[in-house]
Amino acid sequence: MIHRVVQFKGRRYSLKLDYSSWNALEQAAARRNMRLNQLVDELAVATNHEGNFSATVRAQCLAELKTQIEELESKVRLTQMSGEGISAALIADASPAPCFVVDGRNAVQKANGPAQKWLGLAESALVGRPVDQYFQVKSTLSLGQIVEQFGQGKYQVFPARIVCLRPGRLIMAKATICPVLRRSDTDLIYVIMIDVG
Repeated sequence: MIHRVVQFKGRRYSLKLDYSSWNALEQAAARRNMRLNQLVDELAVATNHEGNFSATVRAQCLAELKTQIEELESKVRLTQMSGEGISAALIADASPAPCFVVDGRNAVQKANGPAQKWLGLAESALVGRPVDQYFQVKSTLSLGQIVEQFGQGKYQVFPARIVCLRPGRLIMAKATICPVLRRSDTDLIYVIMIDVG
């Protein structure tokens, strides 16, 4: 444990935290473009000196570490959608049509802005979840068979119909399913682009 006395605007705070917590606290302050002593004072004022102040500071440290983990997971996810060319995530974001980037397990990896608006859900509610949790894909082949063909290196584009049941409404649309990146039979990325016209 490292004991430090932090001062800000004439107020003094005595804190005893482990090295990792001090490091996370400093990173949280840097992320907010403020000094460590200013962040500590802000936390103290927010708690109004009620309860265990050290516990509040540790909670802030955990929140900072959680933010860092989420950022790393996002970077890994974006890297997984990249081949030697342009990332599938960038292609999806550039598309004016609702576009979902999906992996070989049929889990959504990216939903562009129009896709989020079309479904009425934030990307955080979609990423990592199976496509069929939100809509049904109907094509000449089942989605599993289409993914299997992509895994075998067949780069055919499949027209499809999307059926989506949202509270109080049924959404039906045409779509195109196309492969984007294949590293192996199971490690692949494909795109479902919705035609809302």
